[in-house]
Amino acid sequence: MHSTALWKDAWRTIARNGRRFAAIAIIVAVGVMMLGGLNAVSRDIRAGLDDFFDATDMHDISVVSTLGLDDADIAALRRVDGVADADGIRSQNVTTKIDGRRAAVTVSTLDDRGIDAPYLTEGRLPKTGHEIAVTRQYLDDSGKHVGDAVTFATDGSATAAGAHTPAMFDGGAYTIVGVVIDPNDIVNPSGPLALVTASKTVHPMFVAGDAVVNDALPYTSAVVTVAGAKALDTYGDDYLDKVDAVKTDIEDITPSDAKWIVNDRGAIASYEDVKTQSKMISRLGTMFPVLFLVIALLVSLTAITRMVEEDRQLIGTYKALGYGRHAILLKFLVYSVAACLLGGVLGDLLGLVGLPFAFTRKMLTNLYLLPHYPLLVDWRFAVGGVLLFVVVITGSAMVACMGSLRLEPAELMRPKAPKAGRTIALQRIGFVWDHLSFLGKVTARNLFRYKSRALMVIIGVLGCTALMTAGFGMGSSALTLMPRQHGEIAVYDVMAVTSAADHDKAQRALDADEDVESALPLQLGSVTLASPDADAGDHDAKLTAQLMVIPDGESTDGHINIQTPSGTPIELYGSDGDDLTGGGIVVTENAARKLALLEGSTVDVTDAMANTAELPVYVVAQYYTGNVVFMTQSAYEKAFDADYAPNADLVNVKGDDDAQIAFADRLASQDDYLSVTSSAKQERDFAKSFAIFFAMIGFIVAMAAILAVVVLYTLASTNISERERELATIKVLGFRRGEVHGYVNKEMLLLAALGIAIGLPCGRGLLGFLVSRLDLPGMNIVPNVLWYCYAAAAALAFLFTLLVSRATNHALDRIDMVGALKSPE
Repeated sequence: MHSTALWKDAWRTIARNGRRFAAIAIIVAVGVMMLGGLNAVSRDIRAGLDDFFDATDMHDISVVSTLGLDDADIAALRRVDGVADADGIRSQNVTTKIDGRRAAVTVSTLDDRGIDAPYLTEGRLPKTGHEIAVTRQYLDDSGKHVGDAVTFATDGSATAAGAHTPAMFDGGAYTIVGVVIDPNDIVNPSGPLALVTASKTVHPMFVAGDAVVNDALPYTSAVVTVAGAKALDTYGDDYLDKVDAVKTDIEDITPSDAKWIVNDRGAIASYEDVKTQSKMISRLGTMFPVLFLVIALLVSLTAITRMVEEDRQLIGTYKALGYGRHAILLKFLVYSVAACLLGGVLGDLLGLVGLPFAFTRKMLTNLYLLPHYPLLVDWRFAVGGVLLFVVVITGSAMVACMGSLRLEPAELMRPKAPKAGRTIALQRIGFVWDHLSFLGKVTARNLFRYKSRALMVIIGVLGCTALMTAGFGMGSSALTLMPRQHGEIAVYDVMAVTSAADHDKAQRALDADEDVESALPLQLGSVTLASPDADAGDHDAKLTAQLMVIPDGESTDGHINIQTPSGTPIELYGSDGDDLTGGGIVVTENAARKLALLEGSTVDVTDAMANTAELPVYVVAQYYTGNVVFMTQSAYEKAFDADYAPNADLVNVKGDDDAQIAFADRLASQDDYLSVTSSAKQERDFAKSFAIFFAMIGFIVAMAAILAVVVLYTLASTNISERERELATIKVLGFRRGEVHGYVNKEMLLLAALGIAIGLPCGRGLLGFLVSRLDLPGMNIVPNVLWYCYAAAAALAFLFTLLVSRATNHALDRIDMVGALKSPE
């Protein structure tokens, strides 16, 4: 019977203290949502790529040879222990016309065994010699449709000497029969990653094996699947260990007369990008819940402590009737556990279903072309997150109760004596204290009298302001990334890429063009960087970068201002034209950070012809978008035993942005150019494509608003409840409604202002911390908080405080003066 009465009282307590209950539940829901949701998103991204690779029978290992591969090599690969299947792929770089412009295309054969099969989204795959499958990007860029014809020409400019690459595929028109996603490149062509890395300048296309001119031509690469690997998680240790073992066995059968480059999936840029971003999201899923756990602790302590004070006489009555401490404590534990369970269930629903659905499907499609993302529920996070908050909040409830439960019944049934007044520090500063009004002095004394509550208001507003400052700062840092890149470093207006054989002709035309202010010729290419000290199984120890070879004696000033992260200019050549790099390379900061490179470090550099040289790092350079390696002509020729072959120009153009874009369009329409990129247009496209950061900012601001409103409302309502007699007294003395409102709200506004002042620099520090944990592919985000970010964060934090003050004014108006002033005796 006794226990039944206590249980009834416990449930009634929830109804009587519904707002406090809701505050705890909301904070728990947000914390659990962040913990489970962000980790769920991370798993969903990886699982989506894993499913996609399984659907396309993606290779586990690829092999490239400097001399090509033949049927005997493919047969040897199939005999390696652990290999499930292997096949040869023929591919060639060709050019086609898109909207009257020459564009680069990579044509590859479909292998008969289904390995690396492109993912079909429309139509069918090619079956005969003159059928072709293309990507959606090609159709959008060219305006073509399924059923239209495509023609392409061999890029016969492989060498500057004019030696033409023989055609691998039949000439003539090919009919588009299908639209596919290339499993080796899933980056969204219109998303920010494509713009940053320029990864979508080449269109992949696929033809049937019958399109090959001569079956005796060597394979350009081989693709290998590992037995049992498909059933494993492509990012799991079991998968990586199994593939590493087979990879080692393949390296052991490399012919002595040919060099084989054996890679696993880590050589696929999209594979590494997804891994990097999923790790980043997981980190955020760990950091943010910690903040809300701390806030939940503060809110629950405040709410439960006030409940205990309000039920002080009831607790004394229970003790006088013979109830033990544990029985009385049950009421408050039921209250806190119920709030945690309600908030936890809501948080799990939002985090494990709502957040992944919205984030994964709406935002990640802006980055990748994966056809679907599975919704995976990890019950460890679903249950563990709720239990974590239950332990913390019930623990705080016990702490809040134990002090009163140790008192005798007679003492509990008497009103608690108010705190004794003390001289505050401000009173000792006469010239300040003497000039304060009466209400100003009352406000000052109350701020010092209720120190713990004042501190919690400051912490709540500080956290809200810091979150918003970091969110807005993240947006400004991202959106100024490309403008800073082109304004500080890559200051050229147009990058024009030709073939090596066509460059001299194009260079002469640029030199004679009246719209050109200056042009810097250079050799553009691609290299793979790998740490020479990395273990064979270290899949984070290599990356692909753009190679820029600067001709001997040429200064890059005015086209690319190479500089250190601190802004110190980097010179490749001395005033007398001497090479200052000592045969080393200049590597950009993002690549150096990923590979742990410093000035004087050595790194393995592999060029497009699979030639590898171990080179020293001359210096690390600042670069905001993309990974780049700079080399002098003499250093390049010595390292790779190859002739310098310029194939690009960095051009400065007369006129404004529109004139530069028009000039780039004019060059792109000429057959000499493979690709032409306008810096001005790239900036415009970059800003449009970065909707993902606006969504992130909105999410962070929403979390900050919840944090501020819940904390401030809880503290404000508790403040009013504790001071009912005081507030009733001043109402009896004739204070008007507005004066009573100001009497209380002035304290909160002053504390909020202090929290905002501290929160702004803390937000800048939080942004720096977050950026240090972000690892976006090809992006080197440097914190750049503009003035309006601080202004917006401060204004919103103050607005939230005002809204809470307006909401609590109704509680002030409803104070019963007679009831509050009656003696509790």
